[in-house]
Amino acid sequence: MKISIVAPMYNEESNIETTITKVKAELLLNNYNDFELVFVNDGSKDKTWEKAIDIAKNDDHLKVVGYKTNQGRGKALRTGIDNAVGDIIVTIDFDLSYDASHITRMIKELEVNENVDVVLASCYMPGGQTIGIPKFRLFISKTANLLYRFAFSPQIYTSTCVVRAYRKNAIKSLDLESNDKEIHLEIISKLLANNYTLQEIPGTLTRRQMGKSSFKFRAHSISHILFFIQERPFALFGIIGLMLMTTGFISSLILILTRFGNINGFDHTWISRVSSPSFVIILFLAGFQFLGLGFLGIQNSLLKKELFKIQSKLKG
Repeated sequence: MKISIVAPMYNEESNIETTITKVKAELLLNNYNDFELVFVNDGSKDKTWEKAIDIAKNDDHLKVVGYKTNQGRGKALRTGIDNAVGDIIVTIDFDLSYDASHITRMIKELEVNENVDVVLASCYMPGGQTIGIPKFRLFISKTANLLYRFAFSPQIYTSTCVVRAYRKNAIKSLDLESNDKEIHLEIISKLLANNYTLQEIPGTLTRRQMGKSSFKFRAHSISHILFFIQERPFALFGIIGLMLMTTGFISSLILILTRFGNINGFDHTWISRVSSPSFVIILFLAGFQFLGLGFLGIQNSLLKKELFKIQSKLKG
């Protein structure tokens, strides 16, 4: 059984030697001798690519691929997976924010459970933890993963983490398109659409020790929201529609009471200033439209999943 470790690199010159040493030591310690390290240079602006290529000249385990222009983690992962030849393909953060022991733990889960196709390291599931992560970034990450816990079925505690182990036939069967970090969500969505089995194991996420984080709040937030809407369109349009219709129903009751009821001491004049039959009708019509968008979104989501299955069959 050959193992491929795929790691995107972007300005990781200071981490290269440490990452190689720790990953190789972990694999060899656990008697995994047939492996390759696939490092993907994602347009680094420092000497990352040159340094990695220089090391690869004297290391048969190391394969360095990439390109000169930064194109995002998604493109780097797709490039690494395309160049990986292992029966098990493991993707990791280059800085080992999840330490190297997670690699062999995930591999062993695939070895002992033939029914599992993918193993995910999860810092948010029971038993997982985070150490030293900035509070604001941790809040954004937890919130996003909480949303996705309701987007995917079965529920997944940590959907946005790159640290995963795939059986070759599972990950290679997918027609992946994302160029940035939303690729982690795309992969899960397409794996589930094709009925692959996913399993999480508790993981420990630690703060980066060297180099600079690529976290971008605005870009990540927008991509997370858009993907959530794609996966669960009714969660947005349906809820808005129900809220509008509920407001319309309450407004109509108030109008009926003010017109036909006779409550002593109650001033009804303010109601005519904030509500009217036309307003109620508009609320109901808008509510029906949003509900309709929600149901159309559900159908679109189902059709998209069927398309994923067809794409995987064609690729296979």
